[in-house]
Amino acid sequence: EQWYLRRVREAVVSTQSTGAGEFGKNPQIVSFLGHHCTLRRSDGSLVSTAVSPYPTILQNYVAKSSWDDAVRLCRFVKDAALWASLAAMATSSKELNTAEIAYAAINETEKVEYISYIKDISNKAARSAEMSLFCKQTAEAEGTLLQAGLVYRAIRLNIDLFRWTRALELAVKHKTHVDTVLAYRQKYLQDFALEESDNSFVQYSKEIQVDWTTIQNKINMELENERGK
Repeated sequence: EQWYLRRVREAVVSTQSTGAGEFGKNPQIVSFLGHHCTLRRSDGSLVSTAVSPYPTILQNYVAKSSWDDAVRLCRFVKDAALWASLAAMATSSKELNTAEIAYAAINETEKVEYISYIKDISNKAARSAEMSLFCKQTAEAEGTLLQAGLVYRAIRLNIDLFRWTRALELAVKHKTHVDTVLAYRQKYLQDFALEESDNSFVQYSKEIQVDWTTIQNKINMELENERGK
C-alpha cells in the first residue's frame, strides 16, 4: 500500500507544477467533506473550495475493475493528473493494457516501452515478476520466479540490479549459473576498472572457469525452456 501511494504521488507530480495561488503560502486543510475542502491560510482566514468529483468516480471504477469505464472517463475529462492516477492504480493492479494507455496519455514513454516489453513475455510467472519489479517490489518479483522454478530469471534479476551477493547465493544454492554470475561480475568490475574485494567471488573465481560461449548457450536454453512452460 505504501508503494501504491508513492506511485500515485509520483505520477501526479510528474504531470503538474503547483503553486500557492489563491490559498497563499503553506495553507492547511481544516476539513474535507465530499467534494468540498476548507483550508486555513497563513493569516488565519478560512477559504472553501470545490474539489473535482472525477477522482472519486475514477476510484470507484477501479474498485470494480471497470477499466474500460475508467479509460473513457479520463478521455472525457482530459486531465493529466487524472490520467496519472489511473496509470498508478492500473500498475498496482497489474492491469497492463490500461496502464499502457494511461502512461501514453501523459507521455511517459519509457514506462510505455517497459510495459510493452512485459506484455511480450510469454511465461505468465515471468510476466508477473516483471510487473512486480516495475512496481519496485523486488522481493515479490524474486519470490514469484523461484516459486515457478525460473531460477535463472531470479538470478538474472539480481544481476541486473547489481545485487551481486544475492545473485551468487541463489546460484550456489540451486547449483546453477554460478559461472554466469561470475562472468557478469567480472565484466562489471572491468567496465569500472575495479578489483574484486568480495571473498566469496574471489573463492569461486578460483574454482570455476568462465567461458562466455558456454554461458550464452545455457542462457539460450533457459529461455527456450521457459517458453515451453
